[in-house]
Amino acid sequence: MKTIIAIIFTIASLQVFAQNSRPQTPYPPYPYDTLEYVVHNKIDNINLAGTITIPKDIKSVIVMATGSGSQNRDEELFGHRPFKVIADFLSRNGYAVLRMDDRGVGGSTGDPSTSTTNDFTTDITQAIQSLRDNELFKNKPIGVIGHSEGGTIAIKAADKSDFIITLAAPALPGDSIILTQTKAILDASGQAANWQTIYPTLRQRYNVVMSNLPESLLKLQLYNDVVKDIPTIYLTETMKDQIMNEITSMASPWYRNFLRYNPTEDIKKVDIPWLALNGEKDLQVICDQNLSMIQELNPKAKTIKFDGLNHLFQECKTGMVQEYATIEQTISPIVLQ
Repeated sequence: MKTIIAIIFTIASLQVFAQNSRPQTPYPPYPYDTLEYVVHNKIDNINLAGTITIPKDIKSVIVMATGSGSQNRDEELFGHRPFKVIADFLSRNGYAVLRMDDRGVGGSTGDPSTSTTNDFTTDITQAIQSLRDNELFKNKPIGVIGHSEGGTIAIKAADKSDFIITLAAPALPGDSIILTQTKAILDASGQAANWQTIYPTLRQRYNVVMSNLPESLLKLQLYNDVVKDIPTIYLTETMKDQIMNEITSMASPWYRNFLRYNPTEDIKKVDIPWLALNGEKDLQVICDQNLSMIQELNPKAKTIKFDGLNHLFQECKTGMVQEYATIEQTISPIVLQ
């Protein structure tokens, strides 16, 4: 049922219980300075709390943009802290790195439930401006590293940056990202035969979500469409709550904006150095489709495909989301290099 109602683009809401060591997570003492740093987004009047790591000799400065869902500054999930690992590696090699809690997370203010990717982009551009105004970083190049939706944000913020690095950035329209992701997950889980049955339902529901229906009517239409095929005996209060939670997510400003967004023109506009990285086993942002589209739309971008890596750039066997928590590695050292 969950697959039919909505396919999860973010892994933040998945419940996978696994306790493993995370050997790449860095701990003090560090060979660089670590400071709390707050960015005030003047556009939306919110504060974004973060950590900036500062080496003795600064080559350039990097702002990190998280993937979809409410993430803390380390983009933490299942005990992995990929942004902390990346920041540590880069600061050991001469780069100052700012990573921030998303809106409404940790020390940051703001309401993520009413925000879209466009709003999150202003958080990053305001961070860039804050760093440019800081005497410590005067005349230093400032770039953005973005993972998944953060890659979209990096692309959108390119006109305010000196360079960008995207990790599994979507290059297809949002609805296509969800549909190709769904098919890839079904194929990988041995359910390829279900695609022909599921696709028409998903396509119809996404069309409704992408329409201009008011939120209240959208929720009503989606709910009626879902429950009509469920025998009453199975329609428990728990299931009704689950369905409404999924529908509320699908009716959110972020989700509707995501489905409608086509990154083509923004990708074409990027006119700064751009390194685009994707993992070959990524089942959330399909590598060949998205990386080749970036290369086609912006031939100046440098693209690299990493064999055997998933959406988190872990060395993996299947690329399935359930595997993320069971892998000790947080991010492949090859990607860091």
